[in-house]
Amino acid sequence: MYWIAFTLGFFGSLHCIGMCGPLALAVHASKKVSGFNAFISSIQYNIGRTIGYISLGVLFGLLGSAVSLSGMQRVVSIVLGVIMVLFFIFSINPDQLISKLPSLNQFYTSISQKLFALLRKSEKVPTLYLGTINGFLPCGLVYIAIAGAISLSNIWGSMGFMLFFGLGTFPAMIGVTLSHQAVSQKLRVSLKKLYPIITLIMGAYLIYRGLMSKLPLELDFFEALKNPVMCH
Repeated sequence: MYWIAFTLGFFGSLHCIGMCGPLALAVHASKKVSGFNAFISSIQYNIGRTIGYISLGVLFGLLGSAVSLSGMQRVVSIVLGVIMVLFFIFSINPDQLISKLPSLNQFYTSISQKLFALLRKSEKVPTLYLGTINGFLPCGLVYIAIAGAISLSNIWGSMGFMLFFGLGTFPAMIGVTLSHQAVSQKLRVSLKKLYPIITLIMGAYLIYRGLMSKLPLELDFFEALKNPVMCH
């Protein structure tokens, strides 16, 4: 399951550089660092983002554990998967949906205000802390990852899923920061075309996992072939 989280983060980060790239560049510029120090600063910022994701993994891992104890994990996995497939079919953009929900929109505004307030005095604020706050910004891609984390039905699994999701975003986010260039509007439009595909793939996997939950959780088919179930 973790390789799916990493792949989701890696390809999804093409969306991240359009959404969070300008913010990362603002943090980088405010720190006034260059060369190797800029690389270290970028690493710290992205580690902070991942810490934020892992914290979300803890929160939703508790929810997943409760679902597991109630015996509803298969149903939840299928329902989440169906919702994502419907997003794809009806061309629903999770980020646009988030902006229309008053509670999430208010949460986004409060987090954004706190982050930009810290940016004004960012020379005194640790880069790691700035990145951690960024990790809590509402984002459709992060919520797709959270759906996968919930389906694992335990805290450690959810934390691991969000960890590998965060690590998958490192290459693109660090690349944008060190190149000192924001993503062009034309490229942003092209990257948005990946969003529905990512949603569909993750949705299809969650449905498959819910329907075939008796298979090994990591989908290690080679191990399963070595130890086949014998019929008597």
